[in-house]
Amino acid sequence: MNAPDWGDVLATALVGTQRRTLPAGVGRPGQDAAEALLDAAGALTLYRRAGFRARSGLTVPEAAPDDSDMPLVSWTAAARAADLLAVDAAGYGTSNAVPVRDADGRLELLYEWLSAARGRRVPGELLPALLEIGRRHRALRPLVAAAGGPRVAWLARQRPEWAYLDSSATGEIQGAADDPQGWELGTIGRRVGILTAVRRGGPAGEQRGRDMLADVWPTETPDDRAALLGTFATGLSPADEPVLEGALDDRRKEVRNVALDLLAMLPDSAYARRMIERTTAAVRVVDGRIHVEPPAACDKAMRRDGIVARPPAGVGERAWWLEELLTRTPLTVWGEPEEFLALPVTEEWVAVLRRGLARAAAGQRDPAWATALTGRLTEEVAAGGRPDDRLLLEALYDALPSDALSALAVAVLRRGLAGAAAVGVEHVLELCPRPWPEPLVEAVFAALDDLSGRRSAGWRLAGLCELAALRLPADTAARATTMAAALPSDDPMSSIVGRFADTLRFRDDMLAELR
Repeated sequence: MNAPDWGDVLATALVGTQRRTLPAGVGRPGQDAAEALLDAAGALTLYRRAGFRARSGLTVPEAAPDDSDMPLVSWTAAARAADLLAVDAAGYGTSNAVPVRDADGRLELLYEWLSAARGRRVPGELLPALLEIGRRHRALRPLVAAAGGPRVAWLARQRPEWAYLDSSATGEIQGAADDPQGWELGTIGRRVGILTAVRRGGPAGEQRGRDMLADVWPTETPDDRAALLGTFATGLSPADEPVLEGALDDRRKEVRNVALDLLAMLPDSAYARRMIERTTAAVRVVDGRIHVEPPAACDKAMRRDGIVARPPAGVGERAWWLEELLTRTPLTVWGEPEEFLALPVTEEWVAVLRRGLARAAAGQRDPAWATALTGRLTEEVAAGGRPDDRLLLEALYDALPSDALSALAVAVLRRGLAGAAAVGVEHVLELCPRPWPEPLVEAVFAALDDLSGRRSAGWRLAGLCELAALRLPADTAARATTMAAALPSDDPMSSIVGRFADTLRFRDDMLAELR
């Protein structure tokens, strides 16, 4: 469609459509001439005021699909969605109505709203805000597509930044393959995205990714080499081993560390075999007992394979080298975790073995070993151990299966808030999948109802309340409200527990509007 000339439109308007034919490009078949002229004048005026020249040769997009077969959410539910999106849409509410104070909490509430709205669509005026938030938060995209109805995919096609909703893996890979300028001249973020997309193309894509990296490797900065090498986590296979082995000789530690992390994910690699050979020489099972003989030195080959020669303060060299070896050795070499951990070992090496195996379980995301080691390490942390023991414990939590997470959360909450906080219960609760089971619900309320525990936990109570308000079943709102009302107004915890109850009531009302 061609844009009309402003001079022609102005001249026709001055003399009238009865005395002058409409300029080319004005109006559509069957449209009143005067109406068409006014439409064109209005559109061209906007262009002139904005300082842009009207574009010609544009193709009119196809009409948006009919979405009347998909029912709308209620007005009140849509107003609440607008609050969560923090938009001012068609007289809907404002973000001040949302009780949570941070963006992460708002996103959790939006995720819950979109999940509960399945089978119904949001009003069209909220679609741009939904597409924008989906652009920034990948986890929301399937829910955005579902709640947007048939029109959201059509709208996404109108702007390049929303094309994520209509893209497929094949299209993404093809797009990356057709963007040589982006690969050669783009920012490192863009280039990482291109290489990642290429490697999603199966064995052929992985080989092409290796070739692309090999071509530019000598000229890249160390930071860029590390970032680009990290894309090999996508489609990682034994065929990548030569590239990763070569990266172990890089001059920069950042590059070597990326290569080490990736090699540790290849249990049949030459790297894994070297670590098994070293570690099984230091830790042997003889006559039903674990015998330990740590390395006498950290040689050049060990340092190349990532063994840190200098131990932390307060840790002996040989004990540290043994821990480092255990960390990098595939856990399958030790058999079943409970059986191995039950074997007797000299007391001086118990903590070293436990820490090394725990680091390995966290790094290799092994749920069986993580489950077996968590309880033992929890006792050490609760009793006071090395300063970084809690960080190691939280890394183990990430490898636990969901049922073990819930059971662990219940167990640590029964210690009281102070004891639970000492072993990172907030991280456990963050990982516990919804819906929280009944034993966990009861443990949370019991911990919050413990007056002495609240006083000793201090500021940690706020984190627990904010998380529980978003994860507890919404129908516990009345119980939380009763708890908050029972607190004296001068209790320093009353505002924290009050916000906890407010958020649960918000969620309960929100879900009721979507039923």
